[in-house]
Amino acid sequence: STISSLFGALKVVRLLRIGRVTRKLDQYLEYMAASLLLMIAGFVLLAHWLACVWYSVGSTDLKNGIQYGWIPRLLNDIGQSKSQPANWTTGNIPIPRTMTYVTSLYFTLSLITSIGFGNVSATTFGEKLVSVVFMLIGAFGYATIFGNVTTIFQGMYATRSRYHDMMGSVKDFIKTHSVPKDLAERVIDYVTSTWAITKGIDTAKVLNYCPKDMKADLCIHLNRMVFNEHPAFRLASDGCLRALAVKFSTIHTAPGDLIFHQGESIDQLCFVVSGSLEVVQDDEIVAFL
Repeated sequence: STISSLFGALKVVRLLRIGRVTRKLDQYLEYMAASLLLMIAGFVLLAHWLACVWYSVGSTDLKNGIQYGWIPRLLNDIGQSKSQPANWTTGNIPIPRTMTYVTSLYFTLSLITSIGFGNVSATTFGEKLVSVVFMLIGAFGYATIFGNVTTIFQGMYATRSRYHDMMGSVKDFIKTHSVPKDLAERVIDYVTSTWAITKGIDTAKVLNYCPKDMKADLCIHLNRMVFNEHPAFRLASDGCLRALAVKFSTIHTAPGDLIFHQGESIDQLCFVVSGSLEVVQDDEIVAFL
């Protein structure tokens, strides 16, 4: 009955529903973090199953009259060796079930993680046979799950790494070309603010992944504020807006930056989507947009 009730714990397979929970959490967490959580949960579940098998092997050996398995040795270790072996063979093992389960889990984890302290070891034929299977399963599972940990963490911090690489390149450029301090600070502020807005996403690169029609739809969406708020586009047809949208590009400017200089040749038209714009002439503000 002890074995059957313990194997009833295998209903923990319902924990596989954690996949559904993880998919929900994925809406709030990074995908890589959710994957890492799912892998660790899978590894713990595998260790639980193997621990149940290990306990059943020890109990079966006792019922078959084998008195040198891991359970009798556990009894000796905790000072309960005076119990009658006859009682063991009937399944009345004088050890708390929690103790036997924790010991089984301890053995399986030390085995499948290749640590193997050896204070709980296989001595009977059944234990050795099962241990060989555990080693094969553990080697594959350990390599599969924890072999991806580095890749997962790299994916989690890939954006941050690209940001630091870009800032390193900008600072090296400033240092190499002896850029004046004021201009260097403006460059760094611009790069930092642009990254904060775009999150390091190359919009043009993403749009190039899409076919022409889909690209036009995305461009319409990205420039919707311009088309909806400026009267110049109110009478434009859908075809005209789609043709214009794919030609638009978004630029970000830091406070104090000049868009155009007086007397400069103009080859583009700019629309203010967010923020404000000052028109300065002879060091005086003549318009505020």
